[in-house]
Amino acid sequence: MTKPKIGVVSGILNPSYGGPPAVIRGHIKGLGARADIKVFGVKDPGDEAELRGLYPGCELFPKVFPKRWFRGRGLRRALFGQAPGLDLLHAHMLWDHTIWATALAARHAKVPFIVSPHGNILNVRSWWPPHKVIYREAVLKPLLKDCAFVHALSEREAEGCRRFGVVCPIRVIPNGLPLSDYSLPKNPALAHETWPALKGRRVLLFVGRLAPLKGLDLLLSAWSRCRRDPSLRDWILVIAGHDYRGYAHHVALQVAAMGLEDSVVLPGSVRGALKQSLLASAETFVLPSRTEGFSVALLEALAASLPCVYTTECHFGELSRRGGGWEIVPDAYILTETLELALHQTPEKLKSMGLQGNALGKEQYSLERVADQLLDMYRTAMGIDAPVPQPADLLKNDSARVVV
Repeated sequence: MTKPKIGVVSGILNPSYGGPPAVIRGHIKGLGARADIKVFGVKDPGDEAELRGLYPGCELFPKVFPKRWFRGRGLRRALFGQAPGLDLLHAHMLWDHTIWATALAARHAKVPFIVSPHGNILNVRSWWPPHKVIYREAVLKPLLKDCAFVHALSEREAEGCRRFGVVCPIRVIPNGLPLSDYSLPKNPALAHETWPALKGRRVLLFVGRLAPLKGLDLLLSAWSRCRRDPSLRDWILVIAGHDYRGYAHHVALQVAAMGLEDSVVLPGSVRGALKQSLLASAETFVLPSRTEGFSVALLEALAASLPCVYTTECHFGELSRRGGGWEIVPDAYILTETLELALHQTPEKLKSMGLQGNALGKEQYSLERVADQLLDMYRTAMGIDAPVPQPADLLKNDSARVVV
Protein backbone atom coordinates (compact mmCIF):
# COMPACT_ATOMS: atom_id res chain seq x y z
CA MET A 1 0.00 0.00 0.00
CA THR A 2 1.45 3.37 -1.03
CA LYS A 3 2.45 5.67 1.80
CA PRO A 4 0.75 9.09 1.75
CA LYS A 5 2.97 12.09 1.04
CA ILE A 6 2.21 14.76 3.63
CA GLY A 7 3.42 18.35 3.68
CA VAL A 8 3.57 19.70 7.26
CA VAL A 9 3.65 23.51 7.45
CA SER A 10 4.26 25.65 10.55
CA GLY A 11 5.50 29.12 11.37
CA ILE A 12 6.83 27.86 14.69
CA LEU A 13 9.13 24.84 14.83
CA ASN A 14 11.69 25.67 17.52
CA PRO A 15 11.10 23.85 20.85
CA SER A 16 11.32 27.20 22.60
CA TYR A 17 7.81 27.96 21.36
CA GLY A 18 6.40 25.27 23.62
CA GLY A 19 3.62 22.82 22.89
CA PRO A 20 2.92 23.09 19.13
CA PRO A 21 6.47 22.22 17.98
CA ALA A 22 6.48 19.30 20.41
CA VAL A 23 3.20 18.10 18.93
CA ILE A 24 4.54 18.39 15.38
CA ARG A 25 7.66 16.42 16.27
CA GLY A 26 5.46 13.84 17.96
CA HIS A 27 3.28 13.47 14.86
CA ILE A 28 6.35 12.94 12.69
CA LYS A 29 7.81 10.40 15.10
CA GLY A 30 4.51 8.59 15.57
CA LEU A 31 3.77 8.25 11.87
CA GLY A 32 7.31 6.98 11.30
CA ALA A 33 7.48 4.77 8.23
CA ARG A 34 3.72 4.96 7.65
CA ALA A 35 3.88 8.29 5.77
CA ASP A 36 6.41 10.35 3.84
CA ILE A 37 6.52 13.74 5.55
CA LYS A 38 8.08 16.94 4.25
CA VAL A 39 8.30 19.84 6.72
CA PHE A 40 8.05 23.48 5.61
CA GLY A 41 8.72 26.10 8.27
CA VAL A 42 9.75 29.62 9.20
CA LYS A 43 13.14 30.16 10.83
CA ASP A 44 14.28 32.78 13.28
CA PRO A 45 17.86 34.08 13.03
CA GLY A 46 20.32 31.58 14.43
CA ASP A 47 18.04 28.55 14.78
CA GLU A 48 18.50 26.92 11.37
CA ALA A 49 21.07 24.35 12.50
CA GLU A 50 18.89 23.20 15.40
CA LEU A 51 15.79 22.97 13.22
CA ARG A 52 17.56 20.94 10.55
CA GLY A 53 18.64 18.52 13.27
CA LEU A 54 15.09 18.21 14.56
CA TYR A 55 13.37 18.02 11.16
CA PRO A 56 15.71 16.30 8.66
CA GLY A 57 15.06 17.38 5.08
CA CYS A 58 12.95 20.37 6.11
CA GLU A 59 12.66 23.52 4.01
CA LEU A 60 13.10 26.70 6.04
CA PHE A 61 12.24 30.28 5.13
CA PRO A 62 13.48 33.39 6.95
CA LYS A 63 10.93 35.28 9.02
CA VAL A 64 10.22 38.68 7.49
CA PHE A 65 7.80 41.58 8.00
CA PRO A 66 5.20 41.33 9.42
CA LYS A 67 7.01 39.00 11.81
CA ARG A 68 4.06 38.49 14.16
CA TRP A 69 2.28 36.92 11.19
CA PHE A 70 5.16 34.42 11.02
CA ARG A 71 5.61 35.18 7.37
CA GLY A 72 8.39 33.22 5.72
CA ARG A 73 10.00 34.77 2.66
CA GLY A 74 9.59 32.31 -0.22
CA LEU A 75 7.30 29.90 1.67
CA ARG A 76 4.20 30.45 -0.47
CA ARG A 77 6.19 30.06 -3.69
CA ALA A 78 7.73 26.80 -2.42
CA LEU A 79 4.35 25.41 -1.44
CA PHE A 80 2.88 26.28 -4.83
CA GLY A 81 5.78 24.50 -6.50
CA GLN A 82 5.71 21.34 -4.38
CA ALA A 83 2.05 20.86 -3.43
CA PRO A 84 1.17 19.09 -6.71
CA GLY A 85 3.57 16.29 -5.73
CA LEU A 86 1.99 15.83 -2.29
CA ASP A 87 -1.19 14.02 -1.27
CA LEU A 88 -2.15 16.42 1.53
CA LEU A 89 -1.01 19.57 3.34
CA HIS A 90 -1.29 19.87 7.13
CA ALA A 91 -0.85 23.42 8.50
CA HIS A 92 -0.39 24.23 12.18
CA MET A 93 -1.58 27.26 14.20
CA LEU A 94 -4.37 29.64 13.09
CA TRP A 95 -3.61 33.33 12.57
CA ASP A 96 -0.28 32.80 10.83
CA HIS A 97 0.89 33.39 7.26
CA THR A 98 1.45 29.63 7.00
CA ILE A 99 -2.30 28.93 7.08
CA TRP A 100 -2.99 31.42 4.29
CA ALA A 101 -0.09 30.16 2.16
CA THR A 102 -1.05 26.51 2.68
CA ALA A 103 -4.70 27.10 1.79
CA LEU A 104 -3.80 28.92 -1.43
CA ALA A 105 -1.29 26.25 -2.45
CA ALA A 106 -3.75 23.44 -1.72
CA ARG A 107 -6.45 25.13 -3.75
CA HIS A 108 -4.05 25.70 -6.64
CA ALA A 109 -2.81 22.08 -6.60
CA LYS A 110 -6.26 20.62 -5.86
CA VAL A 111 -5.01 18.66 -2.85
CA PRO A 112 -6.79 18.50 0.54
CA PHE A 113 -5.48 20.45 3.50
CA ILE A 114 -5.97 20.25 7.27
CA VAL A 115 -5.51 22.94 9.92
CA SER A 116 -4.54 22.31 13.57
CA PRO A 117 -5.22 25.54 15.58
CA HIS A 118 -3.49 24.25 18.76
CA GLY A 119 -6.01 25.91 21.06
CA ASN A 120 -5.78 29.36 19.46
CA ILE A 121 -9.50 29.33 18.73
CA LEU A 122 -10.25 28.96 22.46
CA ASN A 123 -8.67 32.30 23.32
CA VAL A 124 -11.79 34.28 22.45
CA ARG A 125 -10.21 37.60 23.45
CA SER A 126 -7.77 37.24 20.56
CA TRP A 127 -10.66 37.27 18.06
CA TRP A 128 -11.69 40.86 18.65
CA PRO A 129 -8.86 43.34 17.95
CA PRO A 130 -10.04 45.29 14.86
CA HIS A 131 -7.29 43.95 12.58
CA LYS A 132 -8.13 40.38 13.58
CA VAL A 133 -11.86 40.91 13.03
CA ILE A 134 -11.15 42.04 9.48
CA TYR A 135 -8.67 39.21 8.88
CA ARG A 136 -11.00 36.61 10.41
CA GLU A 137 -14.02 37.57 8.31
CA ALA A 138 -12.30 38.47 5.05
CA VAL A 139 -9.52 35.87 4.95
CA LEU A 140 -9.47 33.20 7.62
CA LYS A 141 -13.07 31.97 7.71
CA PRO A 142 -13.33 31.69 3.90
CA LEU A 143 -10.08 29.70 3.85
CA LEU A 144 -11.30 27.34 6.57
CA LYS A 145 -14.42 26.55 4.52
CA ASP A 146 -12.19 24.65 2.11
CA CYS A 147 -10.48 22.54 4.81
CA ALA A 148 -10.82 18.79 4.60
CA PHE A 149 -10.72 18.86 8.41
CA VAL A 150 -9.94 21.19 11.26
CA HIS A 151 -8.05 19.08 13.78
CA ALA A 152 -9.15 19.87 17.36
CA LEU A 153 -7.29 18.63 20.42
CA SER A 154 -10.38 18.24 22.61
CA GLU A 155 -14.18 18.29 22.51
CA ARG A 156 -14.02 21.75 24.06
CA GLU A 157 -11.84 22.97 21.20
CA ALA A 158 -14.25 21.44 18.69
CA GLU A 159 -17.06 23.47 20.30
CA GLY A 160 -14.87 26.57 20.09
CA CYS A 161 -14.30 25.93 16.39
CA ARG A 162 -18.03 25.95 15.78
CA ARG A 163 -18.42 29.21 17.72
CA PHE A 164 -15.61 30.67 15.64
CA GLY A 165 -17.56 29.83 12.49
CA VAL A 166 -15.82 26.67 11.24
CA VAL A 167 -18.21 24.82 8.92
CA CYS A 168 -15.90 22.07 7.60
CA PRO A 169 -15.63 18.68 9.38
CA ILE A 170 -13.80 18.68 12.71
CA ARG A 171 -11.78 15.68 13.87
CA VAL A 172 -10.89 15.43 17.58
CA ILE A 173 -7.46 13.86 18.15
CA PRO A 174 -5.62 14.61 21.41
CA ASN A 175 -1.91 14.90 21.98
CA GLY A 176 0.11 11.89 23.05
CA LEU A 177 3.52 10.69 24.19
CA PRO A 178 5.34 7.50 23.18
CA LEU A 179 4.26 4.59 25.34
CA SER A 180 7.87 4.18 26.40
CA ASP A 181 7.83 7.67 27.98
CA TYR A 182 5.28 6.48 30.54
CA SER A 183 7.81 3.97 31.87
CA LEU A 184 10.99 6.06 32.03
CA PRO A 185 13.06 5.57 35.21
CA LYS A 186 12.95 8.47 37.65
CA ASN A 187 16.34 9.98 38.41
CA PRO A 188 16.44 13.42 40.09
CA ALA A 189 20.24 13.47 40.43
CA LEU A 190 20.89 15.79 37.46
CA ALA A 191 18.27 18.30 38.63
CA HIS A 192 19.68 18.27 42.18
CA GLU A 193 23.17 18.80 40.83
CA THR A 194 22.03 21.67 38.61
CA TRP A 195 19.86 23.36 41.27
CA PRO A 196 21.18 22.48 44.74
CA ALA A 197 18.25 24.33 46.34
CA LEU A 198 16.04 21.35 45.41
CA LYS A 199 17.97 18.88 47.56
CA GLY A 200 16.02 17.82 50.61
CA ARG A 201 12.95 19.80 49.52
CA ARG A 202 9.54 18.67 48.30
CA VAL A 203 9.04 20.12 44.82
CA LEU A 204 5.91 21.65 43.28
CA LEU A 205 6.63 21.99 39.57
CA PHE A 206 5.34 24.14 36.72
CA VAL A 207 6.69 23.56 33.21
CA GLY A 208 5.49 25.63 30.26
CA ARG A 209 5.91 28.90 28.41
CA LEU A 210 6.34 31.84 30.75
CA ALA A 211 3.39 33.76 29.35
CA PRO A 212 0.38 35.61 30.85
CA LEU A 213 -2.11 32.98 29.66
CA LYS A 214 -0.38 30.33 31.77
CA GLY A 215 -1.74 31.89 34.97
CA LEU A 216 1.62 32.39 36.67
CA ASP A 217 0.31 35.49 38.47
CA LEU A 218 -2.39 33.27 40.02
CA LEU A 219 0.23 30.69 40.94
CA LEU A 220 2.52 33.16 42.68
CA SER A 221 -0.35 34.74 44.58
CA ALA A 222 -1.50 31.31 45.73
CA TRP A 223 2.04 30.26 46.57
CA SER A 224 2.57 33.37 48.69
CA ARG A 225 -0.47 32.42 50.79
CA CYS A 226 0.62 28.79 51.06
CA ARG A 227 3.96 29.95 52.47
CA ARG A 228 2.16 31.36 55.51
CA ASP A 229 1.55 27.78 56.66
CA PRO A 230 4.69 26.65 58.60
CA SER A 231 3.89 23.00 57.84
CA LEU A 232 4.45 23.66 54.12
CA ARG A 233 7.87 25.29 54.47
CA ASP A 234 9.61 22.14 53.22
CA TRP A 235 8.05 22.67 49.79
CA ILE A 236 9.71 24.66 47.01
CA LEU A 237 8.12 25.91 43.77
CA VAL A 238 9.96 25.50 40.47
CA ILE A 239 8.69 27.54 37.49
CA ALA A 240 10.50 26.28 34.38
CA GLY A 241 9.98 27.33 30.79
CA HIS A 242 10.87 29.50 27.85
CA ASP A 243 10.47 33.25 28.14
CA TYR A 244 7.58 34.58 26.01
CA ARG A 245 8.05 38.19 24.92
CA GLY A 246 9.90 39.18 28.09
CA TYR A 247 7.32 37.84 30.55
CA ALA A 248 9.98 35.96 32.50
CA HIS A 249 11.29 39.31 33.74
CA HIS A 250 7.80 40.16 35.01
CA VAL A 251 7.64 36.81 36.83
CA ALA A 252 11.02 37.43 38.46
CA LEU A 253 9.90 40.88 39.58
CA GLN A 254 6.73 39.43 41.09
CA VAL A 255 8.74 36.79 42.95
CA ALA A 256 10.99 39.51 44.40
CA ALA A 257 8.11 41.83 45.27
CA MET A 258 6.41 39.02 47.21
CA GLY A 259 9.61 38.06 49.02
CA LEU A 260 9.54 34.54 47.61
CA GLU A 261 13.16 34.26 46.43
CA ASP A 262 13.97 31.55 49.01
CA SER A 263 11.03 29.34 47.93
CA VAL A 264 10.88 29.80 44.14
CA VAL A 265 13.40 28.58 41.56
CA LEU A 266 13.30 30.01 38.00
CA PRO A 267 15.54 27.74 35.91
CA GLY A 268 14.49 29.04 32.50
CA SER A 269 13.91 26.68 29.59
CA VAL A 270 14.61 23.00 30.25
CA ARG A 271 14.76 20.17 27.72
CA GLY A 272 15.77 16.57 27.30
CA ALA A 273 17.46 14.76 30.17
CA LEU A 274 17.41 17.87 32.37
CA LYS A 275 13.64 18.21 32.02
CA GLN A 276 13.16 14.51 32.76
CA SER A 277 15.31 14.83 35.88
CA LEU A 278 13.38 17.90 37.00
CA LEU A 279 10.10 16.01 36.59
CA ALA A 280 11.63 13.15 38.57
CA SER A 281 12.51 15.54 41.41
CA ALA A 282 8.91 16.75 41.79
CA GLU A 283 6.03 15.36 43.84
CA THR A 284 3.22 17.49 42.38
CA PHE A 285 2.64 19.35 39.11
CA VAL A 286 0.67 22.58 38.67
CA LEU A 287 -0.75 24.21 35.53
CA PRO A 288 -3.05 27.17 36.32
CA SER A 289 -3.67 28.16 32.68
CA ARG A 290 -6.33 30.59 31.55
CA THR A 291 -6.45 28.87 28.17
CA GLU A 292 -4.94 25.70 26.67
CA GLY A 293 -5.40 23.49 23.66
CA PHE A 294 -4.29 20.16 25.10
CA SER A 295 -1.22 20.53 27.25
CA VAL A 296 1.82 18.44 26.38
CA ALA A 297 3.24 19.48 29.77
CA LEU A 298 0.33 17.78 31.53
CA LEU A 299 1.02 14.59 29.59
CA GLU A 300 4.69 14.82 30.59
CA ALA A 301 3.55 15.09 34.21
CA LEU A 302 1.41 11.97 33.75
CA ALA A 303 4.38 10.17 32.23
CA ALA A 304 6.40 11.11 35.33
CA SER A 305 3.58 9.81 37.59
CA LEU A 306 2.90 13.23 39.12
CA PRO A 307 -0.53 14.23 40.45
CA CYS A 308 -1.64 17.50 38.87
CA VAL A 309 -3.38 20.66 40.02
CA TYR A 310 -4.76 22.25 36.85
CA THR A 311 -7.61 24.39 35.57
CA THR A 312 -10.79 23.63 33.66
CA GLU A 313 -9.24 25.58 30.77
CA CYS A 314 -6.86 22.64 30.24
CA HIS A 315 -9.90 20.56 29.12
CA PHE A 316 -8.74 17.43 30.88
CA GLY A 317 -11.52 16.59 33.34
CA GLU A 318 -10.86 12.93 32.72
CA LEU A 319 -7.69 13.16 34.81
CA SER A 320 -9.41 14.37 37.99
CA ARG A 321 -12.23 11.88 37.52
CA ARG A 322 -9.60 9.15 37.31
CA GLY A 323 -8.13 10.30 40.64
CA GLY A 324 -4.93 11.69 39.13
CA GLY A 325 -5.32 15.30 40.24
CA TRP A 326 -7.48 18.28 41.08
CA GLU A 327 -9.32 20.31 38.41
CA ILE A 328 -10.29 23.88 39.39
CA VAL A 329 -11.41 27.12 37.80
CA PRO A 330 -8.60 29.66 37.24
CA ASP A 331 -8.98 31.64 40.47
CA ALA A 332 -6.18 32.55 42.90
CA TYR A 333 -8.15 31.78 46.08
CA ILE A 334 -9.41 28.44 44.82
CA LEU A 335 -5.90 27.63 43.64
CA THR A 336 -4.59 28.45 47.12
CA GLU A 337 -7.08 26.12 48.79
CA THR A 338 -6.36 23.33 46.31
CA LEU A 339 -2.60 23.65 46.61
CA GLU A 340 -2.87 23.56 50.38
CA LEU A 341 -4.96 20.38 50.07
CA ALA A 342 -2.49 18.79 47.65
CA LEU A 343 0.66 19.76 49.52
CA HIS A 344 -0.68 18.37 52.80
CA GLN A 345 -1.05 14.92 51.25
CA THR A 346 1.44 12.26 52.26
CA PRO A 347 4.11 11.28 49.73
CA GLU A 348 2.43 7.87 49.50
CA LYS A 349 -0.94 9.42 48.63
CA LEU A 350 0.60 11.69 45.99
CA LYS A 351 2.45 8.74 44.47
CA SER A 352 -0.78 6.73 44.34
CA MET A 353 -2.58 9.56 42.55
CA GLY A 354 0.33 9.96 40.14
CA LEU A 355 0.13 6.28 39.22
CA GLN A 356 -3.57 6.73 38.38
CA GLY A 357 -2.66 9.50 35.95
CA ASN A 358 0.16 7.45 34.50
CA ALA A 359 -2.21 4.55 33.81
CA LEU A 360 -4.63 6.93 32.08
CA GLY A 361 -1.83 8.26 29.88
CA LYS A 362 -0.79 4.78 28.83
CA GLU A 363 -4.35 3.78 28.01
CA GLN A 364 -5.61 6.86 26.19
CA TYR A 365 -2.77 9.25 25.33
CA SER A 366 -0.04 7.25 23.66
CA LEU A 367 1.65 8.61 20.56
CA GLU A 368 1.03 5.29 18.87
CA ARG A 369 -2.72 5.75 19.32
CA VAL A 370 -2.56 9.36 18.13
CA ALA A 371 -0.60 8.39 15.01
CA ASP A 372 -3.22 5.81 14.09
CA GLN A 373 -5.96 8.44 14.36
CA LEU A 374 -3.93 10.96 12.35
CA LEU A 375 -3.38 8.48 9.55
CA ASP A 376 -7.09 7.68 9.49
CA MET A 377 -7.88 11.41 9.21
CA TYR A 378 -5.37 11.82 6.37
CA ARG A 379 -6.75 8.86 4.46
CA THR A 380 -10.31 10.07 4.90
CA ALA A 381 -9.34 13.53 3.62
CA MET A 382 -7.69 11.88 0.62
CA GLY A 383 -10.79 9.81 -0.09
CA ILE A 384 -9.18 6.47 0.77
CA ASP A 385 -11.60 4.11 2.51
CA ALA A 386 -9.35 1.07 2.97
CA PRO A 387 -8.62 0.10 6.62
CA VAL A 388 -5.51 1.59 8.18
CA PRO A 389 -2.76 -1.01 8.74
CA GLN A 390 -2.43 -1.74 12.47
CA PRO A 391 1.01 -2.15 14.05
CA ALA A 392 1.06 -4.86 16.70
CA ASP A 393 1.26 -2.42 19.60
CA LEU A 394 -1.91 -0.64 18.43
CA LEU A 395 -4.15 -3.70 18.40
CA LYS A 396 -4.85 -3.31 22.12
CA ASN A 397 -6.05 0.30 21.66
CA ASP A 398 -9.53 1.33 20.58
CA SER A 399 -9.88 3.28 17.36
CA ALA A 400 -10.62 7.00 17.25
CA ARG A 401 -13.97 7.75 18.83
CA VAL A 402 -15.02 11.18 17.66
CA VAL A 403 -15.60 12.89 14.38
CA VAL A 404 -17.56 16.14 14.70
